[in-house]
Amino acid sequence: MTCKTLALIMFVALAAIAADDSVDTTVMSFNIRYAGANDGINSWPNRRDLVRDAIVSHRPAIFGVQECLWNQGVELGEAFAEYRMTGVGRDDGAKKGEMCAIFTSRERYQVLDQGTFWLSETPDVIGSKGWDAALPRIATWVKLQDRWCHPDTLFVFNTHFDHMGTIARENSAELLRERMAAMAAGQPVILMGDFNDSATSASPSYGILMAESGPAGLTLRDTWSLASRDQRMQGEGTYHGFSGEATRGRIDWILTTEGFQGVDAGIERLQDNGRYPSDHFPVWATFRLERLY
Repeated sequence: MTCKTLALIMFVALAAIAADDSVDTTVMSFNIRYAGANDGINSWPNRRDLVRDAIVSHRPAIFGVQECLWNQGVELGEAFAEYRMTGVGRDDGAKKGEMCAIFTSRERYQVLDQGTFWLSETPDVIGSKGWDAALPRIATWVKLQDRWCHPDTLFVFNTHFDHMGTIARENSAELLRERMAAMAAGQPVILMGDFNDSATSASPSYGILMAESGPAGLTLRDTWSLASRDQRMQGEGTYHGFSGEATRGRIDWILTTEGFQGVDAGIERLQDNGRYPSDHFPVWATFRLERLY
């Protein structure tokens, strides 16, 4: 599929509306597996088209990617030219290291503000590594004006928690919750990412982010609650190591505050003859939002 074809598909899809007074709006989160890994047949050049196909299949107005190196971001930016990419490398705050990049429809959204902070004791220090984390970890965010729908102002956060540090994941959740509450100041929030913890009550980081009340004054809900019976019957694991058989539970989540009328959610399991776009399945959620005009 050519970039021009992809652009045409996305343009038409983004213009589709659910009814005269509402717009069905999909967001997606996708750990795309960094291009520098020695993955053999699953290396980036052999699966980049599948990554694009998985994204196109849900026509998201907003999508976030984790483990995205700069060259992968450039390729996605070229394939999805009708989106604006926001993101920096975690190592130097520029082009070095993995990004938690956010792509937003240029036609629909105006980026009012943006930024990245590090999940550490010194979140404004570029490249800082926190607590017992094995690697520097970040959260990238954008403040958007929606030209089409209510809520007309919203925040989107994209993050990737550490895979080793249990204390780091808990403290990252605390920090993220506090920052989201302070920055959004009551405005709607979408949080997406690879949290390296299953979305269950046994996960401390999930519990912290899903707490109904607290000093941070932020209440989130898990969009997986919108998933159909068919989706649930297929299981909810998202990490599968290119095998298609999930082994670690649902470690990729999309959470939102109130203000988004959810209608559907799920896990995209696209594959081509046993080949998968990534070692994670992407997750998605669809909302039905009121038109502004």
